Amino acid sequence: MSQYRQLAAIMFTDIVGYTALMGNNEQKAFELLRKNREIQRPIIEEFGGKWIKELGDGVMATFPAVSNAVYAAIKIQELCKEVNAFSLRIGIHQGEVVFENEDIFGDAVNIAARIQTAATPGGIYISESVHRDVSNKQDIRSEFVRLETLKNVKEPVGVYKIMMAGETVAVTAEKPVVLGSILPGFDHDIHISYRFNDNKYDGWVTEFVEKLQQELSATIKDKLSIFFDQRPEDHLPDTPGKSLIFIPIVSQTYCDTGSPVWKKEFAPFQAQSKTDEIGPAIKLSNGNAASRVIPVKIHDIDTEDIKLLESELSGVMRSIDFIYRDEGVNRPLRPLDDEKNSSPLRPLYRNQINKLANAVKEIIGGIKIKQQVNPVITQTFTAATARQIVPNVISTSLSPGIKVQVINRSDRPSIYLAWTSNDLKESREEMAIILQKAGFNVLPAVDCPADDETFKRKVTEDLSKCLCSLHMLSAEYGRRFEADDEMSFPQFQFLEARRKVDEPGADFNVFVWQSPENTIAIKPAQQNFIKHIRNNITRNMMFSNSMGPMQLVDDIRVVMMKQDAKVYDSKDTDIFFIFNQQDEMEAQHIINTLSLEFPVETMNILPEGEDSYREMSSQQIPKSKLAVVYFKYAADWALPFIKQIWKQVGGASSPTPMFLVGEDDPYTNIARNFKAPKVISSIVPKESIPVEVKKVYNAVVEIK
Repeated sequence: MSQYRQLAAIMFTDIVGYTALMGNNEQKAFELLRKNREIQRPIIEEFGGKWIKELGDGVMATFPAVSNAVYAAIKIQELCKEVNAFSLRIGIHQGEVVFENEDIFGDAVNIAARIQTAATPGGIYISESVHRDVSNKQDIRSEFVRLETLKNVKEPVGVYKIMMAGETVAVTAEKPVVLGSILPGFDHDIHISYRFNDNKYDGWVTEFVEKLQQELSATIKDKLSIFFDQRPEDHLPDTPGKSLIFIPIVSQTYCDTGSPVWKKEFAPFQAQSKTDEIGPAIKLSNGNAASRVIPVKIHDIDTEDIKLLESELSGVMRSIDFIYRDEGVNRPLRPLDDEKNSSPLRPLYRNQINKLANAVKEIIGGIKIKQQVNPVITQTFTAATARQIVPNVISTSLSPGIKVQVINRSDRPSIYLAWTSNDLKESREEMAIILQKAGFNVLPAVDCPADDETFKRKVTEDLSKCLCSLHMLSAEYGRRFEADDEMSFPQFQFLEARRKVDEPGADFNVFVWQSPENTIAIKPAQQNFIKHIRNNITRNMMFSNSMGPMQLVDDIRVVMMKQDAKVYDSKDTDIFFIFNQQDEMEAQHIINTLSLEFPVETMNILPEGEDSYREMSSQQIPKSKLAVVYFKYAADWALPFIKQIWKQVGGASSPTPMFLVGEDDPYTNIARNFKAPKVISSIVPKESIPVEVKKVYNAVVEIK
C-alpha cells in the first residue's frame, strides 16, 4: 500500500439539482453524468490535474498549483454555460493531503468539499489560502463572501467567489438594519467606519466585527449593537444615525477629508458628539477622560495623518493597534498570526480584541454614570469565552517567606510610563494594565502625540504629577524630533525624568527596563543611548533586565510602595555582616576573625519580624563600605533576602556593594548564588570565608 503526503489544490464539483432529477428522470440523470465527464476530464488533464474519483454526481480532482485549479474551474463553468446542459457548484481549497492507492484523504479534502456546498449555482468558491495565491493574477478576480464556520474545523474559513466574465461586485440596495441602543435617543451603540477596499480582498473588517461581537458579549453585560455597513463608500447613506461610540478602522487611506467615509461618517459623528447630551469625551471611573472615538489602526500611518486625527479629535488619540510589523511589512494583524507568532514583542490579535472590548466597556460605564439610566437590551450576540490579558493577582518574584507590606492608599501613586518606539507600543499597553492592577495610576493614558511641541508639553505636564517613571527599551531608537534628528522621543523622556531626580530635595525614582526577550540586533543609536543610561546611574535610579513585566512591576512596588519605615540608629562602618539565627554559631566565629581588622556591624535575623530586619538593613547598608550576607544552613532564607534588600537600596545604583557568601558544606549550597550589578556571589569552605571577605572588601576600597 503506497502512501505519501503532498501539498495540493483540491477541487470538488457538484451538479445542481441532480438528486431531484434522478427521482424524476433516471435516464436523463445518467446522461448528465456522462456529459459531466466529457466536459470536466479533458479540462482537468489540460491544466495538469488528476481526476481522483466521482462521488455520485460530483467529481474530486487535485492540481499541483492553485492557479491551475482555478483556471480549470473557470473553463469548466464557461463550457457548462455554453452547452446549457446543467449547472455546477465548484469549491477549491489548498492544503496537505494524503495520497493512498489513487485516493486522497485529510482535513483539506473535507474543507474543499464543504466550500463547494456553500457555492452558488454556476459559481466557484475558493478558500483564503487559494485566494492569497491567485490574488496577484491579473486575469483572476475574486470577491470576499464571508467567514464560513465549517464542521470539525477549528477556525472559521474565509470564503471568496471567483468573478466570472461580465460579473461585477454586487451592491446591496437596501439600508442596513438599525438595531437600537442601550441609551434612548440613539440608533446604535457602536459605529464601525472603514474604507471599502480594506475589506474587499480579504474580509478583514468583517472578521474583525465578528470577533469584536464575540468579545463584547463576554466582556460586557449589556448587549451592544454594532452598525456595520458593508456597501461601497459611494452607496453610503448621508445620515448614518446616532451612535454612542465611533470606531474608525484607520488604514493608510482612511485620513482623507475628501473621501465619502470621512464626509458621511467621521465628520457627522464629530458634529453629533459635540451637540448631543453626552459630549465628545467621557469621564472614566479612574478619573481619566476618554474620547468616544476609538481609532483602530491597521497600518502605521503618516505623521500628517496622525496630526489630522489629533486635530479633529481635539487632543491626543488613544488607539488600539492591529498591525503586523516586520522588516518592510506594514499590514493588518490577523487571528491566524497568533499561531505563528515568533516574536515576544509582536502583538497578539486576541489581546488587541480584548483591549478594545475593555476600552468600550470603560466608555459605556462612564456614559451610564453620567446618564444614570438603566440599560435596555436591544440585541443578542453569540457568547464567547473572555480572554484576560493579565490575571487579577500580580505574581511576585520574591520568596513567599519574605513579607512585602504595601500601603493601602486611597490615593493611588502615579507612575509615568514613557512612550516607546513603535515595536513596543503593545508591550507598553500590557505594562500599563499590570501597573494599574498593582495599584498605580498610569500616565500618559493616550497615544504619543505627533507634534514635537505638543509631545514636550505633555511629557512635562505628566511627569510633574508622578512619583516615578518607567522607561521600556527595545532594539529600536524610536521616533526622532523633526528639528533635532539626534534626539529621539524615548531619550527625551528619560532625560526629563533624570532632571527630576537631580532636583534639590526631590524624591523622584527612575526605572529603566531593557526586555531580555528582544532578539533583534540593537541599532547603533540605541546602543549609545543604553550605554549613556548605564554610565549615568545615580541615586533613585534602577536599570533592570527582569525576565518579565510581572517581576519588574513587583520590583517597582517594593521600592515605591513600601510602608513608611521607622528610623533606626545606623552607624558608619566598614563591614555590615548579616546572618540568620540558624547559622549563629558559625557566623560568630567569622565575625570574631573579621573584627580583628575591620569595624563590623552585625545583624542576627530571628525567625519573626522579617519586615523590621529588612528595613534596618536597608538603612545600615548605605552607611557601610561592604554588606555581607552569610549562610550555611539558611540558604533558603539568604537568597530571597539579598534579592529584596538589593532592590530596596537601589539595585545597580546602590552605593554599597554586597557579598553573598555561603559554605560549601552542605553540598547543596553549590548552586545557591545571585548574579546582579553590585553583587558578588561565592561558595567557599568555612575556614576561607574571612579571607574571601577581606579580598572583596579590599577590591571595593580600591574601586572607590
